Amino acid sequence: MPHSTTPLLHTIEAPAGGGVPVLCLHGLFAGAWVFDALLPRIAARGHPASALSFRGHPPAPSSADMGRHTIADYCDDAADAARRLGRPIVIGHSLGGLVAQMLVAQGLARAAVLVSSAPPRGISVISPALLARMARYLPALLLSRPFKPADADLDALVLNRVPAAERAAIRDRLVADSGRAAREAALGVVRVPVESVRAPVLVVSGDDDRFVPLGVARKLATRYAAPLHVAAGHGHFLFAEPGWQAHADVMLDWIATLVLDVPENSPA
Repeated sequence: MPHSTTPLLHTIEAPAGGGVPVLCLHGLFAGAWVFDALLPRIAARGHPASALSFRGHPPAPSSADMGRHTIADYCDDAADAARRLGRPIVIGHSLGGLVAQMLVAQGLARAAVLVSSAPPRGISVISPALLARMARYLPALLLSRPFKPADADLDALVLNRVPAAERAAIRDRLVADSGRAAREAALGVVRVPVESVRAPVLVVSGDDDRFVPLGVARKLATRYAAPLHVAAGHGHFLFAEPGWQAHADVMLDWIATLVLDVPENSPA
């Protein structure tokens, strides 16, 4: 399978070609590497498969103003990639799910799969478990400083369904992220007009997600009149959890049911 890379966008071309491109967007502290195992699975279904790393995220070095990056900044990165790909289908994980909603509202995505997605304004992501673990990072959030949660907090909130022996390798790949973007997500300041979301949406959530609880996914599904797929026995970091493939196939099966025009500037 041929590969091509740019500093931000990594693409695996589909063997047969011709499918609508799929763009994957990661969450806080991560990078395009989150989708390393998913991209070949997407391409095998006939879709050129891409994953974006937001500014200051690996493989790029951290930026000097990392703590001040906004969700709108990350959306600008994703919008540029979406235009290059030609209005792709977007799979967004965590904060990437909120960016995916923003792309759909701007008419830059043909459909969206929201995986453990951060919500827009009007739906709170705050839970007692999150408050208890994240309170110590309040200075970084308030002062727009870069931060990365401690290992114990990552294990409790994000990696709780990843096998214990595999968590350290993932933690080592996570990076400090923007306190400002995290504050915006926590306070729910990003507005996504529901009337602007006219493309198909699928919502996916683990029933043991302690970072973005299942209740948030239920509200997102109601908001967009979208189907909800609950990944039983899974947490927030789905694509590194045992059995993730079955749930990825649910997403790809749903994409296969969509009737979409192939973008004029598709790389296929």
